[in-house]
Amino acid sequence: MSVSLLLDFGATRIKSALVNEETGELSCIESRGCTAPVNKQGRFEIPLKNLTADFLSICTNYAQRESFSRVLVCSQMHGFVLADKDGRALTDYISWQDESVFLPCEGKESSWSLFSSQFGEPFKDITGMRLRAGFPAVKILDFVRRNPGGYIKVLSLPEALLLSGKPYHKAHITMAAGSGCVDFSSQEPSADMIRFFSRMGGGVEVSFNEICRDVVPAGEINVSGRWLMVYTGVGDHQCAVLGAGNNQDSLSFNIGTGSQVSAVCGRAPVTPDTERRHFFAGQELQTITHIPAGRVLAALTGFFTTLTGRDGWASFNAVSLEDIKNVSLHFNLAFFPDAWGFNKEGGSVTGLTTSGLTEKNFWASLFASFAVQYVKAARLFTPARKYAVLSGGKLAKNPVLAQFLQQQLQMPVKIADVSDETLIGLALLAKEIR
Repeated sequence: MSVSLLLDFGATRIKSALVNEETGELSCIESRGCTAPVNKQGRFEIPLKNLTADFLSICTNYAQRESFSRVLVCSQMHGFVLADKDGRALTDYISWQDESVFLPCEGKESSWSLFSSQFGEPFKDITGMRLRAGFPAVKILDFVRRNPGGYIKVLSLPEALLLSGKPYHKAHITMAAGSGCVDFSSQEPSADMIRFFSRMGGGVEVSFNEICRDVVPAGEINVSGRWLMVYTGVGDHQCAVLGAGNNQDSLSFNIGTGSQVSAVCGRAPVTPDTERRHFFAGQELQTITHIPAGRVLAALTGFFTTLTGRDGWASFNAVSLEDIKNVSLHFNLAFFPDAWGFNKEGGSVTGLTTSGLTEKNFWASLFASFAVQYVKAARLFTPARKYAVLSGGKLAKNPVLAQFLQQQLQMPVKIADVSDETLIGLALLAKEIR
């Protein structure tokens, strides 16, 4: 029996499991919190040594109990580490939540302003994605402006974890493209961006690992004196879409800290309102990402809990389908700069009247505004799909949300009947590379 270890490095937790590659059955499913980030003055970084220690600790704990032959990883996207020519990390793990590029750079304009003035117009044509300040591309510019000259290599989290072992210098396209530096069509780093980094960074050389379409061996790690093969890490977004059972007949609603609406395509269409992502088996995703979800709801419910001492999440989840029918408030939940629908004014609440100032109306309106986002996004996908799949964390398991979407979209909406979409996705990939 061939067994693989599966790990999902999320924004808040690391999930893991063993999979029987022949049957796809998961066992020994575990979850642990991530190392707390350093969050100061817009910077959002996690010590790489701590993430590496977490990675090796999990692998060691499983190896002491079970025998497995290889390790498959998926990871939150749009974070990165920079390394030197000798494979030594120059930075900690810089998260997609980092907003330091808005700060002035060496007394000059911010790197966000400089990058967006250069690539704001062509960025989506090059990468398939809407430009966001959270992308590594903008932060690479910020780094080389502050540290000109020399050499840097851009690594996603799965690649950076292998610096402690024997890296083969390979990256999967789903993670590499998340840097915002990869040309969607050629699947290679954008030559225009590389030249721009060099010009703005005093001749700095910016390098990337070899980009692979398939999940292939990416390096080895030493666990209790035994070298284990680790495969190229893949994007958690794509892994969740795969694991939830989506195909070219379905529309995927994946809801977690952030959220996405996606459609699996042979070739994703180019439209003004949607983006393109690489997927598996030569397929692509048409998608809308960064839809406000758990992150902004946590901020609002947490604020309520702090003020009242009562559980804000419980109040939000107690909303019924009947409650939503007569709401009078509208919440713009795009609080964060990279959120879908963000404008310079930030989030807002409109429709305020004296009669509408009730706690019941507050929670029902918040729930309705949250749910309506997905209705608006879904209507931007053509042609319409036969059914929708709701997957992700606790928010996606709320039956009221599924019922609301089904009513509004006039299509069947099912909640993904799997224990964990990303781990199931990794299990399916493990079976394919046997």
